[in-house]
Amino acid sequence: MAKILYSQHFKNTPAPQNLKKFQKICEKFSTTLRDQIKSSKLAAIDIIFSTEDLKQFEEISEKISVYKKILILGVGGSSLGGKTLSALKFQHKLEFLESIDPTTVKNCLDKIDLKNTFFLVISKSGETIETICQTLIILNKLRGLKIKNFAKQFLFITESEKNSLAKIAKKIGAKITAHSDKIGGRYSCFSIVGLVPAILAGLDAKKIRNGAKKILIDFLNKNEIQNSCATQLSLYQQGFTNNVIMPYVDNLKNFTDWYRQLWAESLGKNNFGPTPINSMGTIDQHSQLQLYLDGPKDKFFTFITAKNHQHDFSIKDLPSCPTLFGGKKLSEIVAVEQITTIEVLSKKKLPIRIIEIENLDEEVLGGLMMQMFLETILIAYTKGINPFDQPAVELRKDLAKKILSK
Repeated sequence: MAKILYSQHFKNTPAPQNLKKFQKICEKFSTTLRDQIKSSKLAAIDIIFSTEDLKQFEEISEKISVYKKILILGVGGSSLGGKTLSALKFQHKLEFLESIDPTTVKNCLDKIDLKNTFFLVISKSGETIETICQTLIILNKLRGLKIKNFAKQFLFITESEKNSLAKIAKKIGAKITAHSDKIGGRYSCFSIVGLVPAILAGLDAKKIRNGAKKILIDFLNKNEIQNSCATQLSLYQQGFTNNVIMPYVDNLKNFTDWYRQLWAESLGKNNFGPTPINSMGTIDQHSQLQLYLDGPKDKFFTFITAKNHQHDFSIKDLPSCPTLFGGKKLSEIVAVEQITTIEVLSKKKLPIRIIEIENLDEEVLGGLMMQMFLETILIAYTKGINPFDQPAVELRKDLAKKILSK
């Protein structure tokens, strides 16, 4: 019997008449998306069926892993996929530098041994301002330390050998590995961009892709994702224009950041796009729940809950100091917290989706990421939107470069 990665169900969904219209729309565009998948027209999805590239990723990771620290330079799609996957395993070796706040950069570089650090530089375009600046700062520091042949401490992942980062790599004699020109950054988690960091963190890249395949096959043969998209489109039309994602599993914190970019950059076009909002249970019960319950009724909620936790604690009261929690397990407290949050929101008649997993592992996370791929692409198709570009963002980039050039 095939492993079921997770299950999902909805509460307080739209009226049947309203929903039926959107189900027909999603059925039509699901056929389009399925045909594209079957004919291998979507590189970001088709890559999960590849096996040869995994050998290359393993070889790269083996060479890099001899270093005490691995610092990944990148931002947005160049880092969020790898961060999401590597969060599954607690480790101290891998670190991501995304910010160009001078204090953040200083604090990051001050706490690592530059002589025993490998730098993985990732930018699809090779023109990302943050990544270029970070790289030049590190190179200057390495030169100051008079480290010989520091080029061996670098690997650049970029789509062209003619862009700015590639020119820097060639100047110092560092290796360049190709970033697929057919896969955008936010869709790159199943490629070298997401899987090399995952392997470096000690994860099984094959299992990640297998989880993605499982959900993809379900989509090709079942209507669950198609119907989920119909529900979300119907809710958006009814005024639920904010999309709250709230896991009760801390290792999914980076997943919510990854999903936020995927959703916002793919769908925020032509005056359309539910706003993605990150929340974490139980933490944000103490910061955002008041707004969710008594604020505007414009939010659709996705909760991700786990039946089992990798670790647990038994709570013991102090002598002669009884509490409500003595004799219970911490996992039981988490369960009560998530159940009560869902219940009070449900009583307010707010729409809720619950995704329930048995355990969070490589297959489950790969599956969750693939489901979000498919939902995002399908919803984009129904609205006549290209889910793979970000034209408005390019305006900001062009303006920054104009100012810097002067």
